[in-house]
Amino acid sequence: MNVRMAIHGWLVLELTEDSAFWVGIFAFILGLGQVLFSLVAGAIVDRFQRRSVLLAEGTLSAAVAWGLAATVYYGVAGLPVVMATAFLMGCQRALRFTATNRMVYDIVGPRHLVNGVALWRVSATPMMIFGAVLAGVLIDLAGIWAAYAFMGFSLLLGLIPLSLIRVRGNVERTGITLFKQTLDGLKLISINRSLRTLFTVSVVMEGLGFAFLVMIPVVAKTVLHVSGTGFGLLQAGVGLGMLFSAFFMAANGDARHKPTVIFVCALASGIAMIGFAISRSLPLSMLMAATVMAFLNAYDLTLGALMQLVSPPNMRGRAVSLHSLAISFTAFGGFVMGVGAGLIGVPIVLAISGGGIFANALGRRRALMRIEERSSAE
Repeated sequence: MNVRMAIHGWLVLELTEDSAFWVGIFAFILGLGQVLFSLVAGAIVDRFQRRSVLLAEGTLSAAVAWGLAATVYYGVAGLPVVMATAFLMGCQRALRFTATNRMVYDIVGPRHLVNGVALWRVSATPMMIFGAVLAGVLIDLAGIWAAYAFMGFSLLLGLIPLSLIRVRGNVERTGITLFKQTLDGLKLISINRSLRTLFTVSVVMEGLGFAFLVMIPVVAKTVLHVSGTGFGLLQAGVGLGMLFSAFFMAANGDARHKPTVIFVCALASGIAMIGFAISRSLPLSMLMAATVMAFLNAYDLTLGALMQLVSPPNMRGRAVSLHSLAISFTAFGGFVMGVGAGLIGVPIVLAISGGGIFANALGRRRALMRIEERSSAE
C-alpha cells in the first residue's frame, strides 16, 4: 500500500505542477476514507473469515489499479478522478490492515504475535524495494500509467499464495447488526485504559511520523530534484528499512516488556526524522529514510500486537481496527505537512515533526510503562 500511495502522490504532482499542497489534499481524502471505514472494517473482520475478506479486497485493489492505468493512459484521469480514488484507497487500506493483522493472530496465536506480524511485513518488503524501483523506472520509460498497470498485476499475483492458506479463525456468531458491532468497538476504547493509551500514542506517531511517507514524492521531486528513477530509489530506501526491522523483530520481537520497545523506537525515529529533513543528497536521504522506517516499523509492530493482547478475545478485530483508525492520521498528518510545505518548505516541516515525535514519546512514557498484557497465557 505504501508504494501505491507514493505512486498516487507522484500522479498528483504531475497533475498540479508539483504542488505539495495538493499532495496534502490527496492525503487528507485518503485518511478520511480510512477513518470512516476503520471501525466498520473491524466489525467485518470479527464476523467473517479473514482470508475471504483479504481475497475480496485484493481483487478490488487490482481492479482499481488497472482502472487508473487505463484512465491515465487515455488522458481522462483528472484531479477529481484521482481524489475520488484516494477515498476508495483509504477504505481499502483500513480493511486490508485490519484483516491481515487479525489473520496473523489466527495463524500464530498470542505468544508469537509480534514475530508473526513481522514475518508478514517481511513478505511485503520485496514490493517496497524492487517494486518501487521498477515503478520509478516505468514512470521514466513509459509513463505513470505503466506503474499502475504493474501494481495491478502484482496485487493479483499476491492473491495466489493467500488462496492457499487454510487456517480458519474464530468468528463472532451473533444476532446483532454490523452497525451495533461497530459501535461496540468504539466503546471499547472508552473502557480499556491500556487500549486508550496505545491509541492516543499511535495517533501522534502516525500524524507526525508515518506521515513522512506521504512526503516522499515531494522530497524526491522538489528537494532532491531527481527523476522517477530517483524517486523509486528513495522509496526503496523506505522498503529496506522496513525489511531490516521486520527481520529483526521476527527473530526478537516477542519482548518481555513491549511498552519499553515502543518508547525507545519512538525516540529514535524522531531523531532520524530530523536527519532526513537535513539531508540534501539522494544516498544520504535513502539511508535516513531507511532508518526512520526501521524504527517506525519496530514501534508499530509492537504497538499493534499489544493492542490485541490487551483486548477481549472476541473483540480483537475491533482492537486492530482502532489501530487502523489511528493509522488514518498518517494521511491527515500528510495533509498538514503538504500545507506546511507550501508555506515554510518540506525540510522544516519534517524537522518539526521529528521534534514532535521525540517530545510525544517522553511525555507519554509513564502511561506506557503501566500497560500489561492480559492475554499472554491464553
